[in-house]
Amino acid sequence: MALTAKPSSTPIRWLSDDEGRAFFDEQARTQLGMSGEEFLRRWDAGEFAATVDDPEHDAVRRLAALILFARE
Repeated sequence: MALTAKPSSTPIRWLSDDEGRAFFDEQARTQLGMSGEEFLRRWDAGEFAATVDDPEHDAVRRLAALILFARE
């Protein structure tokens, strides 16, 4: 039995590089109270390594999933 996809009522909106970085920064500020730049610096330094799998730090995991919006 073949499955057919239902059309989405929400259109896809592609972001420019600048819009992607602004989106990431907004999410970092909303979810963790820090700039996107600070999150990336701390992520790259390994500061979140111990918390990324901790359910109490779900915001870190959500933001990590968005890193591609901030980097080229």
